[in-house]
Amino acid sequence: MAQGSTNAALSPWNVVALDTFHTPERTQASQWRRSWRAATTWMIGREASERQAKQESELRALPEVKLAHWAPSIDWTPAAHRLEQALRAYEETPVVLFISPPHGGHEAVVSHWAAQQGIECLTAPTLSELVDGRLAWVDHATPLKRWAIPALERHFLRHTNGLQGVRELVERALSGRLGMSVIGCDSWTYAYLQHAVGLEGVPVLTLQGLEGEQLAHYFSHRVTQTAGACPTVYSTRTGKPILSSESDSKAVFKELQRLAAHCRGHLGIAWHYWRERLREPSEANTSNDALETRSNAQELWLLDALADAELPADTGDLATLLLHTLLIHGGLEDQALKHVLPFSDHEALNARFALARRGILSRQQGRWQVAPLSYASVRQLLESRNYLVDPL
Repeated sequence: MAQGSTNAALSPWNVVALDTFHTPERTQASQWRRSWRAATTWMIGREASERQAKQESELRALPEVKLAHWAPSIDWTPAAHRLEQALRAYEETPVVLFISPPHGGHEAVVSHWAAQQGIECLTAPTLSELVDGRLAWVDHATPLKRWAIPALERHFLRHTNGLQGVRELVERALSGRLGMSVIGCDSWTYAYLQHAVGLEGVPVLTLQGLEGEQLAHYFSHRVTQTAGACPTVYSTRTGKPILSSESDSKAVFKELQRLAAHCRGHLGIAWHYWRERLREPSEANTSNDALETRSNAQELWLLDALADAELPADTGDLATLLLHTLLIHGGLEDQALKHVLPFSDHEALNARFALARRGILSRQQGRWQVAPLSYASVRQLLESRNYLVDPL
């Protein structure tokens, strides 16, 4: 295979139509393992810990400055370029959706795309505007020939008045009265609005799911771009390299395939695992010889990629509904909960507090959302209880 073809095959920025999206190999096996592990933790937890090639007690978390060096943030600009290329097939289409799962980058991708094209992004309405059903934010798009919305989940509430704006936007956009638009949207929001509002006929694009080899290529290429060198990263589970400057062995890809499958091929979720599970040897457990060679070769370790925050099987109805509500809204601030949940403020806040305390929820820009390392188990719980889930 030619070098250019190889690089194209390994690219994480393949923008595809939603109906051609597929999860990585072994995704279903990964979900089965999560269910089995959750049901048998009491029996195998200690034995599994003893079988680890490297104990967590021998390692320490990387400080922020090292994390920024060895696990730099995702630059979504290349995805925006690929989105522009994909949109050429929809030049006569009034509205196109670009979706991704939580932490999946759709907001950044559409924002970058709009900036590249010199296109205005509509400002999201305030909570009070949504509750009152005001349409000023929709009217703002009327005189524009081209416009964008980076995060549609900020433009609605699951509330009688809170859906009016999105309904009006979709109706006007599909009729061609609002010019040409590209809308970024959380995949859970898309699933909900498809049922609540109707999005038939709207083309939907997304990033294709990644396999382990693509993750290896991305992580090694990205850190080499920013740090000038790729560290050697070992698995605490097996003791074998997961990543190095020569990440081309089947063993490496197999280990990262576990991570790809666990994250359903989503780079944003995989990056959070990578960043939050990276460790370095503690000084007390590092030999003098190893310390002397640190300047030449950086040794890092990755905690077991499947050791995420698990939800108990007896998670109650209130907590489950709260989790689902936060997902379909792409996160919510506390004051919005009373408008979208059939519970008292006290009950909703208590449930939110309990989930946040366990690390199931995290806060970003004032909004509570399902934490990246909890997402896999939350999605599986909701699917097992027949909740509406996203298509990714």
